[in-house]
Amino acid sequence: MSVVSVFQSLKDLLPTLSDSQQRIAQLVIEQPTRILQMNIVELARFCHVSPSTIVELCKKLGFSGYRTFRIAIAQEINLLQTMRPDPSRICQINRDFLGFVFSELKESIQLISEDQIKMAAETILKSNVIEILAYGFDAVAGKDLFLKLKEFGFQVNFFDNPFLQSISAAHLGESGCAVAISSSHSSTDLLDSIAYSKNSGAKVIAIASPASKIAEACDILLPTYVETEVLSEGGFLTRYLQLIVVDLVILKMFEIDKEKLQQRYRDFEQVLAYKRRGDKGVF
Repeated sequence: MSVVSVFQSLKDLLPTLSDSQQRIAQLVIEQPTRILQMNIVELARFCHVSPSTIVELCKKLGFSGYRTFRIAIAQEINLLQTMRPDPSRICQINRDFLGFVFSELKESIQLISEDQIKMAAETILKSNVIEILAYGFDAVAGKDLFLKLKEFGFQVNFFDNPFLQSISAAHLGESGCAVAISSSHSSTDLLDSIAYSKNSGAKVIAIASPASKIAEACDILLPTYVETEVLSEGGFLTRYLQLIVVDLVILKMFEIDKEKLQQRYRDFEQVLAYKRRGDKGVF
């Protein structure tokens, strides 16, 4: 549990919990410091549940009991406090921002093997339809991949609505694949779309943290992990790393099937040239 957020795990489990367990979870999510001041009996009385219900919830999250659960909450609260924006540190990074980015990404990119990139490229090349699954800040890399695949003539979908993503993913089938892009440890919407993709018979490629539930759910993982972040949400480094991984996959695809992609790109250029002309005539 040292790499998985207790709070995020509770949010993921929330819809599946009983009413009594939901009351405990909501208190932890909304008032975590209050939990640290209570023993198991006090917490049970406050939430109008039995101590055994608390222990059962702790075990669902992977803890041996309430004590280890409470320690993990305390550790995560301390971690979240250290992740708050530090103005002096941000100013220091700004003085040599490019050097900071290059040094950090150099370490991170080494986590990704050539075999993983090749497997992802081959999977996309042989897919009739590609579904891109991404939200929020991660949608930047999702849109970049969408546009690049369109340039090479692939049938690719990218919806920014979780509901539409799940519907589209459910119809991928064995001839399709999904590419899930996420900087979070878990996302219920994204995991739903991944499940729909796999249930349809499609392969799932993930550009995600190696310690995430998304990494566990995919078929091919391109790990994106950075040791240092400028901001805890929408971090600069993760976004750059995602874009680099997208480019590595596209370049590998070109290397594997150069003739096919060259022709498709010529077709794209012809369409582009036609659309740019002022006097559009008949084809």
